[in-house]
This record gives sequence, C-alpha cells and structure tokens, in this order.
Amino acid sequence: MRWAKVEYKNVFDYPLKGKTVFLRADLNSSVVEGRVVISSRLREHSKTIYALSEEGAKVVVLSHQGRPGEEEFIELKRHADFIKKFVDRPVKFVKWEADYVSEIKNMENGDIVVLDNTRFIKEEQEDKTPEEHANDPVIKKLGPLGDLFVQDALSVCHRPHSSVVGFKKYMPCVVGPQLQRELEALDKLNGKGSGNRLVVLGGAKLSDSVSLLEGMLDNNLCNKACVGGLFGELFLKAQGVDFGAKEKFFREKGFDKLLPKAREILKKHSAKLILAKDFGIEEPRDSGKRKEAQLKELPSKFDTMDIGRETSELFKEHIRGASVVVFNGPMGVYEKKAFAVGTKKVLEAIAFHRCYSIIGGGDTEKALTSFGLVAQDFSFVSLAGKALLQFLSGEPLPGLEILEKNYSKPIK
Repeated sequence: MRWAKVEYKNVFDYPLKGKTVFLRADLNSSVVEGRVVISSRLREHSKTIYALSEEGAKVVVLSHQGRPGEEEFIELKRHADFIKKFVDRPVKFVKWEADYVSEIKNMENGDIVVLDNTRFIKEEQEDKTPEEHANDPVIKKLGPLGDLFVQDALSVCHRPHSSVVGFKKYMPCVVGPQLQRELEALDKLNGKGSGNRLVVLGGAKLSDSVSLLEGMLDNNLCNKACVGGLFGELFLKAQGVDFGAKEKFFREKGFDKLLPKAREILKKHSAKLILAKDFGIEEPRDSGKRKEAQLKELPSKFDTMDIGRETSELFKEHIRGASVVVFNGPMGVYEKKAFAVGTKKVLEAIAFHRCYSIIGGGDTEKALTSFGLVAQDFSFVSLAGKALLQFLSGEPLPGLEILEKNYSKPIK
C-alpha cells in the first residue's frame, strides 16, 4: 500500500471536563415520507456524544443533512431527538436563526447542543482553504468559543467545507473514536498487502468513482477490480458497447463526458478490470419483471437494471480468491426485488468468505438490511462512501490534513 501511516491526536488524549468541544459528526440519514430513518451513523456518533458528555465536556454537535434542493435537505431537530434517546440525557437543538453564541456560552459541564444543518450556512459548501473558511461569519463566531475540535466522521473528510476545516485557526483539531476505528480498520490493509486485494465497485455516482478507481489502480492498492452497476456500464460504453434505450439516460445525466477518462483507465489497466458479461433487463419497462440478457444481445429496447447471473458468479469467483475485499456501491437497482440479485449475491459471497472485508457507502447499509445481513458479517462496515475510496486511492483528505499528528512515517 502506498499511503503513509499517520497517528493523530485523539480527543481522549486531552482533559475534557469543563471544555467546550465542537464535534463534527455525520448524522446524514435517509428521509422517507418526511421521516428521518435511524442510521448506523446516528447510533455510532451518539456513542461519541455520550462518551464526551460523560467526561464532563460541553458537547456542541455539527452535522449536515442532504443537499440544497433535495427532499432530504431538512433541519436536524429529529436527529437531535434520536440522539436524546440514544444517550438518555437532555439534548438541546439550536437553529442558526437563534442566538447560538449565547446558548453555547451558557452550557454547563456534560451539556449537549445540536446545531442545525450546517448546509443551511451560506458559506458551508464553498471550496476554500482552512484559512479562508476560518474567516466565514459563522466560523468566526464559533471559533473563539471552543477548546477542541473533534473530527469523528471519515465520510466528510474529503469535503473542504467550513465545518470540516474551518476551526484549525482557533483550537486543536483531533480525532474522535468513530474516526479512529475507521482509520485503524483501513490500516489493516497495509498488513495484508502481500495478499490478493480486490475492490468491488458499483453505484451511480460516476464522477466520484472514476478518478478514485484510477488512483487505486495506479497506486497498486488492488490487484483486481470487479466493476458493476451503472459504473461498470460506463466502461463497457468506453469499449464501444451500445446499450440502446439507456443511451438517452447516459446523455441526459452527462455521463458521456466521463468516457475519455474511462478509455484511459482501460488502456492502462484492462487486465485488472472485470466487467459484466450479462445483465438483468426490465422487460417490459416498469413491469418489475427481469429478463437475462447477454452482452452480445445489446443494444436493447429496455433498460439494464442489474448485473446478470453469469456476472454475479464471475464476481463471486474473484471474491473467493481474494484475501482483502473492499466493496462500495450496489451492482444494480437493488430497491426493486427482481434486480437485487447481483448486489445480494456479491455481498453474501463477501460475508461468507474468510477474507478481510471492508464495506462502505450509504447505499450499502440499506442494502445489507434489505438482504438480512448485518455489520457483524463483515470485518468492518465503514460509514464513509466517497471519502473511503478517496482515502484508499491515496488522495489527500482536507478533513484529515488539519488534524494534530503524533508522528508520521511511510509504510514499506
């Protein structure tokens, strides 16, 4: 593995009683019919909140929820209510329109305050340096109030957002227990480096994934990559495959602009890429009925919705031959029962194979639940998605770069 091992200062290396601690968590959860669904992120970060409060810290929680324009872009009141149940102590929710400075100044030891959705702040998502974000209006108000900034979410560390990197100027920035667990799990890949390392990638966030796959391949972080879902179809298109009806979808989403990069990756690493040989097609459209179709049968009048059964077996064969497996992103539209086959078979193969397995991505958690699998079936279930892949690819993460370090040394 090419990344350097870095040990960061941990929040519990500091005396916490009476200290105001800003905790950057990731409470981002699914919202169904206006209701927040309890997630692993809520549960795990609640454990950190409880531990800090128990130490006598004044805990101020920062998190985002959804993106502007989305149905899931809501306030964090319901999240605060869930945390209150998990930690079994008072939790105060404070909106940005309120006098949040006074609320924090008036906190007593062990108190917990959840500030509202950080993405309600105008400057939050601007791509700026830590020094620039330190001068954002909200950060300038919050910064002088804190004694310690705790990053507890790998899942946000790839974002140079104000609530992720803006506090460096004002206080020590350290690692929380959930982030510590993530980093320790990922570091175990270094110890497994001599084995066969496989990454299984899917999902529909193509712009996020294509450069990250390139980084993993270029840095020899994996020996092979099984690529399915919409992401895998991008590489087949780069080889000249015509999907027929689905071509319009690719154009409308702007995915065609990623084809040059996909061709470049294929040119360099074609021997390492395992792509789909067949597909599950929905025929007729919106029927929920599945038909198996070979790659040679494309183009089709209907949409490809899953990897095919032959491809599922091919991916499983590679999983059984691996000592380390990283999985991120479903193999198809698993929300529809007929097209959950690929994702289910791949995840079951990873769960039942005696390998070191790292499972990541927000969709992955939902998939596990729908298939009757649990986190204990895998070596480590990461709460991070894109940030996990970016870390594995060796790209720097702004949220980690600001943290206090004990020492750094290269891994041979």
